[in-house]
Amino acid sequence: MTRAAYLASNDSPQGGSPFKLFDKWGKGILGSGHTACGGLMSAVAILAYSGGLDTTLSLKKLINDGFDVITVTINIGDERNWEEIRQKALSQGAREALVFDLRQEFADDFIAHSLRGGVLYDDKYPLTTALGRPLMAKKLAEVALDKSARTVAHGCSGKGNDQLRFEHTVKYLYPRVNVAAPIREGQVKRSLSKSYQESLNAQEPGSLGVYSIDENIWGRSIECGVLEDAWEEPPEEIYKLTNPVSKAPEKGVDMEIEFVKGLPAALNGMPYSFLEIIEMLNKTGGLHGVGRIDMIENRVVGIKSREIYEAPAAVILHTAHSELESLTLSKSQIRLKRIVSGEYADLIYQGFWYTSMHKDILTYVRSTQSAVSGKVKIRVQKGHVSVLGRQSDFSLYDRDIASYEKFDGFDSDTAVGFIQLHGLESSVQIRKQKELIFNSTKDFRRISWV
Repeated sequence: MTRAAYLASNDSPQGGSPFKLFDKWGKGILGSGHTACGGLMSAVAILAYSGGLDTTLSLKKLINDGFDVITVTINIGDERNWEEIRQKALSQGAREALVFDLRQEFADDFIAHSLRGGVLYDDKYPLTTALGRPLMAKKLAEVALDKSARTVAHGCSGKGNDQLRFEHTVKYLYPRVNVAAPIREGQVKRSLSKSYQESLNAQEPGSLGVYSIDENIWGRSIECGVLEDAWEEPPEEIYKLTNPVSKAPEKGVDMEIEFVKGLPAALNGMPYSFLEIIEMLNKTGGLHGVGRIDMIENRVVGIKSREIYEAPAAVILHTAHSELESLTLSKSQIRLKRIVSGEYADLIYQGFWYTSMHKDILTYVRSTQSAVSGKVKIRVQKGHVSVLGRQSDFSLYDRDIASYEKFDGFDSDTAVGFIQLHGLESSVQIRKQKELIFNSTKDFRRISWV
């Protein structure tokens, strides 16, 4: 059995639930009357640290406020020099700098659930950044407990969504912790943060410091700078994962993706882990210009923001997964799942990952995926993902019934009575309320009725 198939199983310890820490924490640390330090408190703060503008400024501010700061840096797919970031934190005064590679956990316990749920915020955004925050916040809480720290800090501003995602998760898993947000509390403008970084000679690698960038294996987000002008075309320099369509190869690439219970398990006939498939599709899709998203996004705080995303694998897999669902789910299932997917997207976007509501939604989603196994054939070419074919042992598509050349299993004579019943409600309403209906609008009044 492939790893993806194993994770899709209800009995899987990873694929089964994103709530596996609940028992460990609820019955252990948090449910036992534990206090963070068990005595005199040392002023230790655990800071989510990316090495960027805001988190470096947050580090200095916490140190100035008297904290011993331990930084926590999470690798969930950004191609960076993690040792360099760790050394940067130490050079800026951190007492300790920790780096964790959580890419596999991110794919199996977070992205997998969103893909099976068909989660796209505002029908576009595959929640690349939003999905990573509860995992990061969970690790912050774990380190805070391990280090007997009563303060957890992040570098979010007061206008963004990430402050909600970090703080909801941390508070849910470690209720007694204090949360500090130096950038938000100081209302620091990004331009001032950038100037401060430059004065420290601690600028981010590369030349894109004017932008706020977040990257993981599920995609990359870019905001700020000239992108705040919604009319302005994004400069090509901001893109890293995707080619412009003009530079994409003329000839596309055909691929076959096999799903097991809603999760990709094989690519072109070869079994791979979910993480490996994501990484391969990011490269192939990005080469062919697939995955660029430019949208006006509705933030939780009520602000509309212009956001740019690169998410080749997410776009490809959501397209293929949705196509397989159209083959294996009934019309009623598809309609209800669309509604649930919208609610699921809102829940993740707002930071309510570790909630009972999520547990309920996840139970429903898992049930819908029991028949979503099969293959989807796609082509990526010049920025587009085209579906070429689909098949499944659980397909609800019956060619003999659907074909206009055959009538096996379908009695056309039954269509007459069905039509009468199907239109019965509207026929009665027209007969009883004709004057009200056809005298109410100009278009209807033009119709001559006998």
